[in-house]
Amino acid sequence: MPPTAIQPAKKNAVGVKVPRTMREQLLILLSRYREASIAVVAIVLVIYFQLGSDGDFLSPSFMSVVLRDTGRLGLIAAAEVMLMITGEIDLSLSAIFSIAPYVMALLSVTYGVPLAVGAVIGVLIGILVGAINGIITVRFKVPSLITTVGTLFFLQGIVVSIYNSQPIVAPVEQPFNAIFGQSLYQPTDALSSWHGVTAFTPFLWALLVVLVLALVLNRTTFGLHTIATGSNIIGAREIGVRTDRMKTYNFMIAGGCAAFAGIINTAQFTSADPQAGSPFLTLQAIAAAVIGGTSLLGGSGTVIGALIGAFVVASLNNGLVMIGAQATVSDIYLGAAIIAAMILSIQVDRLRTRRRV
Repeated sequence: MPPTAIQPAKKNAVGVKVPRTMREQLLILLSRYREASIAVVAIVLVIYFQLGSDGDFLSPSFMSVVLRDTGRLGLIAAAEVMLMITGEIDLSLSAIFSIAPYVMALLSVTYGVPLAVGAVIGVLIGILVGAINGIITVRFKVPSLITTVGTLFFLQGIVVSIYNSQPIVAPVEQPFNAIFGQSLYQPTDALSSWHGVTAFTPFLWALLVVLVLALVLNRTTFGLHTIATGSNIIGAREIGVRTDRMKTYNFMIAGGCAAFAGIINTAQFTSADPQAGSPFLTLQAIAAAVIGGTSLLGGSGTVIGALIGAFVVASLNNGLVMIGAQATVSDIYLGAAIIAAMILSIQVDRLRTRRRV
């Protein structure tokens, strides 16, 4: 009898099942290229919003807004991916996003410290907070969810107490502001000009960081140990991986990325707001990571997928408003996307385990 769609898949010479149905073939493709599904969603959204806005969605002025939001969110999402791969999570990144540029602006206004120096200090603060989160989590065996919630409230309390909860207007110091976020673009400027490039600098910085993290994750021993820590922590320890250190290092990377994202945001708006990093920002970043193909169970993830996921979230936030929908509608679509992405991720993981792909 010829094989049918309801028959079990045959095995090849080495005992690996060969996919028969279209569903299995699709899941095999997604298991090998986690970014594929969210890339298709991003393309569909672009087409939908482009048609719904009469061609304005892809205009340089509007895309600069979408890509700026993508850059800010993508940096934090990529940081979360590194942690989620190890089986941990950081909910305090939004507070780091607020306090790092706030300290930078305060040092500049109060003591005349150059913004570039203040930015380095801000990033170091983010790395330090990440180290503290990591040490508390791995040394005292406190779940990272609880550790970072505590850090979130602690940092929020500090940042709103420093300057009486008031935003600080940061000075403009060129070329620092233009390089790290301020847009000098005018409709008469060519996109290939320096002013045109500044319209997309937050996204370009996020793209650079994501490419570096992707290279580290996929081509270095550090990345291999990061994945091993989340995949099988006991087995990783038995082969000599210092799993506690790997988790702490990734907490530090996450804190540094969140601080850098906050500095870019302040350079863009020339103002440091203590309320800039609401907890909703971290939740959106986690959503971008999940719909981008990162498993909440640890052991697998993609920073490139997180950046594409951030683009999807930013497109929903801006595109729905552009075509006349209420701003709150984007949360409905985002929530549905998270649930669908998790269902798909679980199915793909099961198929990978069963077929060893």
